[in-house]
Amino acid sequence: MQIRGVDFAMYPVTDLARAARFYREVLGLRQEIYSEEWHWAEFDCGNLTLALKGASPRAETGRSGRLALAVDDIDAAARIVKQAGARIVSGPTDHGVCRSLEILDPDGNLLILHRRADGTFGRETAARV
Repeated sequence: MQIRGVDFAMYPVTDLARAARFYREVLGLRQEIYSEEWHWAEFDCGNLTLALKGASPRAETGRSGRLALAVDDIDAAARIVKQAGARIVSGPTDHGVCRSLEILDPDGNLLILHRRADGTFGRETAARV
């Protein structure tokens, strides 16, 4: 078997409409799919699709991994999410090689808003050893 790549990352959410609104309006992601029938929404994150699986029990939400979304300006992102009422967990934090801001979506799923010091994102890389 050979893995060809990642098709999507998924977060379970209790209220699909509320979560989709957060990702669309607060984070500004382009929504590609929304289906109440299938309890499913997809968002274009540039080099990755983020899927939301609605109607998930509360016990499934907020226990998932982390998704890091690349942004151009961490401080501006912090102002935007704070103004929108999103819960900030930590940051902005300077890690030397990057800056980050950790926030929670409406279901408690952790998101990292992230900017590499070299300005690259995703699979894009500068000369690295």
